[in-house]
Amino acid sequence: MSRRLLCLHGHFYQPPRENPWIEAIEVQDSADPFHDWNERIAVECYAPNGAARLKDGRGRILDIVDSYLHLSFNFGPTLLAWLERHRPDAYARVLEADARSLELRGHGNALAQGYNHAILPLASPRDRLTQIRWGLLDFRRRFHREPEGFWLPETAADTATLEALAGEGIRFTILSPYQAVRVRPPGGEWVDATGARFDPTRPYRVRAGSRELTVFFYDGHIARDLAFGDALGSAVALLDRLEGGFDPGRDHDELLTVAVDGETLGHHKKGGDEVLAGALRELARRPGVELVNLGQALDRIPAEWEAEIAEGSSWSCAHGVERWRSDCGCSAGGAEGWSQAWRAPLRAALEGLRGALDGIYEREAAGLLPDPWRTRDRYAEVLVDPARRDAPDFVRREAGRAVSPEELVRALRLLELQRQGQLMFTSCGWFFSELSGIETVQVLRYAARAVQLAREVAGVDLQPGLERALAAAPSNDPALANGREVFRRLVEPSVVSLEGVGAHLAIAASVRPVPDAGWAFCYAYRVEGRRAAAAGPVAVALCRLQLESALTRETLDAVACVLHFGAADFRCGLAPYRGPEQLAELEEALLARSPAQSLAQLLRAVDRFFPGRDYGLRDLFLDERRRVAGTLLEGTLRRYEDGYREIFEDNRRLMEFLREIDSPVPGPLRVTADVTLTARVLRVTGAARTGEVDLAAAEAELSATVDLARRLGAHLHLDAVRRDVEQLVEERVSALVAGQSPAARAAELTGILSLAERLGLRLDLWNAQNRIWAWAGSAMVTLDREAVAELARRLWFDEGTLLARAGFAPAA
Repeated sequence: MSRRLLCLHGHFYQPPRENPWIEAIEVQDSADPFHDWNERIAVECYAPNGAARLKDGRGRILDIVDSYLHLSFNFGPTLLAWLERHRPDAYARVLEADARSLELRGHGNALAQGYNHAILPLASPRDRLTQIRWGLLDFRRRFHREPEGFWLPETAADTATLEALAGEGIRFTILSPYQAVRVRPPGGEWVDATGARFDPTRPYRVRAGSRELTVFFYDGHIARDLAFGDALGSAVALLDRLEGGFDPGRDHDELLTVAVDGETLGHHKKGGDEVLAGALRELARRPGVELVNLGQALDRIPAEWEAEIAEGSSWSCAHGVERWRSDCGCSAGGAEGWSQAWRAPLRAALEGLRGALDGIYEREAAGLLPDPWRTRDRYAEVLVDPARRDAPDFVRREAGRAVSPEELVRALRLLELQRQGQLMFTSCGWFFSELSGIETVQVLRYAARAVQLAREVAGVDLQPGLERALAAAPSNDPALANGREVFRRLVEPSVVSLEGVGAHLAIAASVRPVPDAGWAFCYAYRVEGRRAAAAGPVAVALCRLQLESALTRETLDAVACVLHFGAADFRCGLAPYRGPEQLAELEEALLARSPAQSLAQLLRAVDRFFPGRDYGLRDLFLDERRRVAGTLLEGTLRRYEDGYREIFEDNRRLMEFLREIDSPVPGPLRVTADVTLTARVLRVTGAARTGEVDLAAAEAELSATVDLARRLGAHLHLDAVRRDVEQLVEERVSALVAGQSPAARAAELTGILSLAERLGLRLDLWNAQNRIWAWAGSAMVTLDREAVAELARRLWFDEGTLLARAGFAPAA
């Protein structure tokens, strides 16, 4: 009897979104209520697939499982770097799944991927190798093994790309069935395979120049139904669709491969993570189908048939790879009548810039890096650490000698120039409909950073030439006209110098507490000699500020002066630090002023000591700009709340009377109730979180406030309240699983969850559920049966399941 093997592959990827000057993602309002799209998709997809819920018909949790254990998968290196920093829990599950699959199956589930998702057939031969080698280095560092398989971005392939993969030791890749041109059996004749008219349930050998690579073609119909149809509607629907991919008429062992964007599983398709987990559980119970990864599959079914692929083909463009270089008709979003005529000029502009960058790199590296292109290929050894701690040693090794501080900065600027040159070819820059979209603006920001580095390291200004080339790229937005205007209006304002980063920190430190030393984005900083005083209506702050870039090791040592004229009106200047005498002179001139001195005299003194450019609130990076604005608004909002509260208290009885006689409460009075009662709830939950009031007192006051709001028909704005209550839940769960008076903590936790239900809060209990599930399966449970049962009820577990996991016998 023929064997039936099934491999489900998830391609998990997000484009790099970091601001290239600070290596951090700034707030993206379109991802609301999350900070940015990475954070949102991590909550909806990456984390849930590592701790997927299996539920009963009532929505109660029966099990929590790691679906990555059963998936073949690849994660883009830039996404893994983000997960490592911001979602270490999800990151750890991905790594653990690969390690366990290697142990259980003899082959790991994870595949490598090109570094930043550039379209490899469109890359220069040198860039193609760098993309592959950076992806492989990143994989080895994270998964601690050699990769067998490699996911090609957008499955874009040609002979040169496959040959490069094979040359780096890769055994296999995954392609769309529509990329096959013809196939043939061992010793047989070639058969036409265009239009996916061939059997995809076997591995194929593909010639790659002088080498050979195994290709697994996924089932296009099933993949499409998962991504765009109803195959993820339920576990039963998914299993039925998968089993439909096998054919009893085939006279060979079948390997059904299904590949989809990993984000389909929970982000694009809400609940897809739970459907997948349910299908995987049911699949394990059904005879006749074995779930495998692709390395394991090659052990079972060797590649005997041959295939030829279409040169320059991909899975997301019917025209090959034209989506990333021409107006082929493929796009996502956009208004009727829009074109993508901007694609070709954009690629030409960036390819021209790349050529200039490569020339600068090669020329400036002479005498410092004996083999600059080999050094570039190895630079990923440094990139895997966000703090770049090995950068100095790496440069010394590559130089083959000791290097001066100036040479170190020069080498690292050159290597960063090359990294930005790679990032500017990220595929998403061409994928969508409009030149001014956030994805295309992002690749232009990488280009702008590369231009800045070229200016700093070689004194060459590449921006005029880049802008001339971008002028040929037409925008669909008449207000923007073309790529030159997009660059000037949406990209150039983002460009910042090291001094600008220092001004950002100085202004922030004048408004909110900032430690004397630490990290501001990718910059180590130290603040000394802080002085502040009021000069009439103006607040004046002075300090010495030292910065060092982790990326380039360039440094800043400056004195900073911040003037705050009130509201959002700031003025900051920086000047090179010359010694303690300079600070004393500044303090005497700016802070020890006599009452007779005017504001004009103060400003003239500031101009004399700080003759460079001025920085203001608009020069802060976006998150800090909003944080400072929020701080400045606190006092104003507090005054308004005081006024609302006074009006509310004066008219509360009247509002209650109006409700009693079924008369509407006037809008202005209802607003005072909304504001006052929301503020009261926030005050109580905040006090409970900091321990200023005990939970019992807080619960009583909150219950009374909620009852009053209902009587008055007031609307409580609960977003901020929800965050406070979620933190209370997390704190009690942490104490409970740590064994800190568990009975008391469990009672507090169930009380908080009961109160949240009465408040109408829809809490995010995902992490709390994970921790209680792990705790229940440990030897740490000392609670009695009823306490565990109550936790189960409040946290949406099936009661019997959690009790059994905690070691309690079934009820008689």
